[in-house]
Amino acid sequence: MTIAEKIFARRWIRDLARGEIGVPWVQPGDAGFVQTDIRFSHEYVTPMSAIFFEQLVGENERVLEPESVLFFRDHLTFLKDAMSPARVQLGLLNVAEQLEVKQREFAEKQGIRLYGELGHGKHGSEAICHSKILESYALPGQVIIGSDSHTPHAGAVGCVAFGVGTTAIFNSWITKDVRVEVPKSFRVIVHGEKPENVTAKDFMLEILRHPYIKDGHAIGQIIEYAGPGVEALSVDERATMTNMAAEVGAFTGIVAPDQKVVEYLVEQRGMAGADAEALLEGLCSDPDAVYVKTIEIDASALRPMIALPGDPGNGMHVDELEEPVRIDIAYAGSCTAGKKEDMDMYARVLREAVERGERKPEHVQLYIQCGSQEVYRYCQEQDTTACSRRWAPPLSNPPAARASTLAPGFPASPPT
Repeated sequence: MTIAEKIFARRWIRDLARGEIGVPWVQPGDAGFVQTDIRFSHEYVTPMSAIFFEQLVGENERVLEPESVLFFRDHLTFLKDAMSPARVQLGLLNVAEQLEVKQREFAEKQGIRLYGELGHGKHGSEAICHSKILESYALPGQVIIGSDSHTPHAGAVGCVAFGVGTTAIFNSWITKDVRVEVPKSFRVIVHGEKPENVTAKDFMLEILRHPYIKDGHAIGQIIEYAGPGVEALSVDERATMTNMAAEVGAFTGIVAPDQKVVEYLVEQRGMAGADAEALLEGLCSDPDAVYVKTIEIDASALRPMIALPGDPGNGMHVDELEEPVRIDIAYAGSCTAGKKEDMDMYARVLREAVERGERKPEHVQLYIQCGSQEVYRYCQEQDTTACSRRWAPPLSNPPAARASTLAPGFPASPPT
């Protein structure tokens, strides 16, 4: 079996009433129910699921194991800034704000952890849902479902994490399981050592333009990333690849956990090394596991890439551009690239630019968004004093801080 099939087999429900879980093996096409470890949803899905729950299960009934359920307010926190006056007059902003109220009230009633808005005059949210799941919750071998297409983000530590809809979230609150049909798997093997200026995002832009993916053959399949080039990446960088399983159109993305995952769990979660090591047992694909396709990439031959508008599969090397492209807005971060290591990269780029005497052009708006408040705090803990000295005097037209925060030492007004 592949690693994903092994995880499904471990969590496969034989008899829910008797609590019998686990089967010797599964294969693509098998359909059944698997027990989840984590169930999360954001403010688009939680309110409707809550209404279903109260109407169909009972007003005073309890969600099963609320400690393994998480809610997030991360999609609509800037809606009041972005919605047009005409739509506000139609009452759409009020309708959207009711979603926040319903989610918050249901969370309080059920005792469910809600990562909500910052409050106290600050703009933004506590965390982007799948960013926080990887930071604080996901473990190797788990099954995780979430109401967002980028739920596979957590596959970076060797778990099966995939997006589901409102009905599946609602059902999981009752039984803790989810119905699946085991997908086929394909594998991407990255050989060689990447150049210093190539990142996991370049890996993905190269993968996305491969005919197998570009022509839609990978839709609904599991993408397993392997090879020396992937093993050399940090967990944060692997998460960029599993996150972008959504852009592939895949069911989920996964990387077999290794010593780097152990180190991540020890450093990020404070786990004991032996406990983290124990989670890795058996979590690897068998040598004779069946894949419908294997794509091989030479990391050493890659160069920095961009994707032309309209499709992330429209990738090309930056040095292939025939002429310079004027940029009006530069935005770094988001759920894919708002992790700690991403912030280190942005800081390095800005620092090197300053050392060369370069400045941000006046017409360019530059935004850097952290994926969570934990990442924001990480940025604050860096050598902000030294960074601030490098940036003095401040820009004459600093970009406004959005979402969580800007990177350390970057002038912002107002700070968040």
